[in-house]
Amino acid sequence: MDIDKKPKTSDAQRRAIAKYDAENMTRYTVKYSNKIYTKVEKAMNDSGMNRNAWTVQAIREKLERDGYINDEN
Repeated sequence: MDIDKKPKTSDAQRRAIAKYDAENMTRYTVKYSNKIYTKVEKAMNDSGMNRNAWTVQAIREKLERDGYINDEN
């Protein structure tokens, strides 16, 4: 790798992203069986989505089905 290569984001952009994430996002870890993990990984790969996008979509769909959120929020 070329050590002179500039990063894709500037320091200011990284700080802005970190600030936004600190104010608006929450991280958490999910623990599930290897059997479920294998199925989730296959579903993610088949969808072409990355892990975060697939998980957020799956959670949102469940919340919508159960009436916790609707299209407006």
